[in-house]
Amino acid sequence: MPSSPLDGSTGEVEDHESPFRQGLEELDDLIDEGVSLSGHERNCAFLNVPLKLGDGSVSRRFVTASAALGLDFDDDARSPALVDWDHDGDLDFWISNRTAPMLRFVRNDLPTEKGWLALKLRGTRSNRDGIGSRVEVMLDDGRRLLRTLKAGEGYLAQSSKWLHFGLGSPAAKVERVRVFWAGGSVERFTGVSPGARFHLVQGTGKAAVAKVRPSAAALRSSRDEGPATWAPA
Repeated sequence: MPSSPLDGSTGEVEDHESPFRQGLEELDDLIDEGVSLSGHERNCAFLNVPLKLGDGSVSRRFVTASAALGLDFDDDARSPALVDWDHDGDLDFWISNRTAPMLRFVRNDLPTEKGWLALKLRGTRSNRDGIGSRVEVMLDDGRRLLRTLKAGEGYLAQSSKWLHFGLGSPAAKVERVRVFWAGGSVERFTGVSPGARFHLVQGTGKAAVAKVRPSAAALRSSRDEGPATWAPA
């Protein structure tokens, strides 16, 4: 899509060599070719999977799994927001759309068999929500998992402030948890174990078990709406 002129004048609009005018002409060409602007474009979902190369090495590629996961809705979607809505240890998400339905809920109903961990930050010297902080989880098999707490997720969307870690194996053990706080300090936390939720409060160094129950709305949507089932990578 062409960008709008920044100065509010007509000069850029009238100049056929300007980025705005060139973008507008490219859009006109697409319309002439029959490209639709109706918004009916199916959503896409990709899995990051390992691929063995001819020399024996392993690379990773994104593979489309839109239809297999039941996510290829014919929506004019804008952004997904990730959250463990029903508190069963796996990620569900909400999708915001420009057209109806303007909000779609997709619940993950597959068994949680691979281990998980959820952490929520609270800053005392940095910002209270811990926005911009990064969490590192080291597992006993040497894997290093990283998550960064963001203040937005796509267009006009915000995922849960709970940082969710898929551990890959129900037998995985947590060796170390470090928080790189947004203010620049680094802190190690003890007392973190798989299959639970913990609060990490800046300056304490010890994780506190969070007793969280799904809301009535979450339980009602899980029981009544019957959304599509999917499996996060």
